[in-house]
Amino acid sequence: MIINRDQHLNQRVQPRDNRYFAAQQPWVSLVTGDITALTQAGLPIVIPAGPHALPQALITPSGDDQPFGKHTPRLWQHYPFTLTQHVVGLDAKDSGQLGSVLQADPFAPHWGDQTGCRLFDEDGQASDFLNNTLTGLRAVQKKVMETQQLVWRLHQRRVLTPCVVHHAGYSLDVYRIDIKQLTERLGSSTDYSDMRLLMMATNIEDSQEGLERWLHTGASCMASC
Repeated sequence: MIINRDQHLNQRVQPRDNRYFAAQQPWVSLVTGDITALTQAGLPIVIPAGPHALPQALITPSGDDQPFGKHTPRLWQHYPFTLTQHVVGLDAKDSGQLGSVLQADPFAPHWGDQTGCRLFDEDGQASDFLNNTLTGLRAVQKKVMETQQLVWRLHQRRVLTPCVVHHAGYSLDVYRIDIKQLTERLGSSTDYSDMRLLMMATNIEDSQEGLERWLHTGASCMASC
């Protein structure tokens, strides 16, 4: 649902530990700030095939309610809220104009009428909670774009091998990173963006030690978890 003042003037939200809700998913998309923490937590991370893909942590159901350790994945920190592109008006040529709108999961258990943080104050102005949520979501959007750019650079360097991972009943088309080839192509670069790229790639490669042995078939490979 799209959040607006007229429909949600008196709506309240009770903050919860969103790690629990993220842990119910078969996989969770990540930005760069998540990768080191979740590698240390022992979660395998893959790069999905497809445009604009973000790295994903594969979640295996277990008795551990907190597979992320103390870390909350950035895209889940502000759940049930997300910022999405939506038509917000028409330009002079009657073409739709896109803008960011605040959406929320109407089925999330965070909602309440009597307790929790208000979205709008009595005058209809955005509350401190809502403003802080919007600021956090905009910061996440920036991290998403930065991470997508790093993944795109891996494509440009031609260091990705198509693979299939069988996880939670799904067959996922993913890429595996050739760290040796990436290191050779980066050479002795001290450029900050190159160092970030190598750090992200190395952490992803290290995280995959938890997967079963990769089976190579021609130009592709398969793994199970």
